[in-house]
Amino acid sequence: MEKVNPVDLRAKYPHTSPAVLTETPVFGLGYRSPWILGNEVQARVAAKFNLNIMLAQQSAREIERTGRSFQEVIDSATVSAFAADLRRPWGADGDHLRNVAEVTAAANAGCTHFTYDVSHELSISLDAVVARLRELFQVTVELKGAAGFTTEISMDETEHTTRLDDVRKLMGDLGKADVRVDEIAPRFPGYFEKAIDYYSCIKDRRRVCDTADFEAYLQQIAELSRELGFRICVHSGSDKFSIYPIIAKVLGSDFHLKTAGTYYLEELKIAARHDPDFFRQIYDYSMEHFQQARATYELSTMTEDIPDLRPLSGAELGRLLQSGEGNDELRQVLHVGYGSVLTERDADGRPRFADRLEQILHDNAGEYATEMENHLRRHIRAFVAGA
Repeated sequence: MEKVNPVDLRAKYPHTSPAVLTETPVFGLGYRSPWILGNEVQARVAAKFNLNIMLAQQSAREIERTGRSFQEVIDSATVSAFAADLRRPWGADGDHLRNVAEVTAAANAGCTHFTYDVSHELSISLDAVVARLRELFQVTVELKGAAGFTTEISMDETEHTTRLDDVRKLMGDLGKADVRVDEIAPRFPGYFEKAIDYYSCIKDRRRVCDTADFEAYLQQIAELSRELGFRICVHSGSDKFSIYPIIAKVLGSDFHLKTAGTYYLEELKIAARHDPDFFRQIYDYSMEHFQQARATYELSTMTEDIPDLRPLSGAELGRLLQSGEGNDELRQVLHVGYGSVLTERDADGRPRFADRLEQILHDNAGEYATEMENHLRRHIRAFVAGA
């Protein structure tokens, strides 16, 4: 596609600017890679199935790891919306914002949804949570205007399931502080680890998927959300295929589901098929840096269960990366290594992996688009007729 200026696009075509989303369900389709290819596929699928999407979604942590900016993320979405002729309103989520500087950067870039991360404050007290949220909300109002955004409280990155009594008290205290809460992302029972399906516990080195506790809790917090007037958001929703039907049954269309990182794994699948030696270089590098990369993620990765990749063909490597059918441990190692892989440079200052990976995707654009669309459709099939 001919290079276009996102600033000019937004000035000329209103549908290429992020908007405040008012319809549900909302699907967060974050895209971490610096090229636009996959973001455009997401926009095309949204247009095809009339989805309400956060076409731009990036957390402050992801911004740090990829070396991108909120502005670059939104610019990518703008160009993608134009290329896909996406006429439906789409949003821009500044995800897991922890402080005033991050909120300011997201607001100045044009974000329309603000996810306030109060993980640290939750370890102190609910009063600390209220104080931080009041501060972040007021800054957002000053920068965006009272009606120029929606809000979300991220409570999911904690050790224990979010207590319903805490949610009730928090909503009451925030109401008194004039802090508007549109969504809450609780910590659910069970495990929402990156790159793999939901599971409830590990027995004999095997992840067990018992969804009974999750469904019971979802029923309870759904009743509370209707009483108190907030929407439920499910974080780390990528590849949680076991619980999508439950979400659809309990919440209907009134939810926000966030998916993001596993689109990068779909790109690595294409690289594995067409340049297995290059893919093995990425794997070796990701494994070398795995302990550092996993530090801010909850993972149960058993690296000893990753097979020897050296004798495998490109097709065999691709099958190992298939979500739900391949090797979960391999997927997790690769998943959390996205930041360093996308930003690593060689001694001459040139990208060590990124340029080659982008070229492989361009060279196999049709196959790549098909894989990306199929992967995305697996995430919406339980909620969207015909997907």
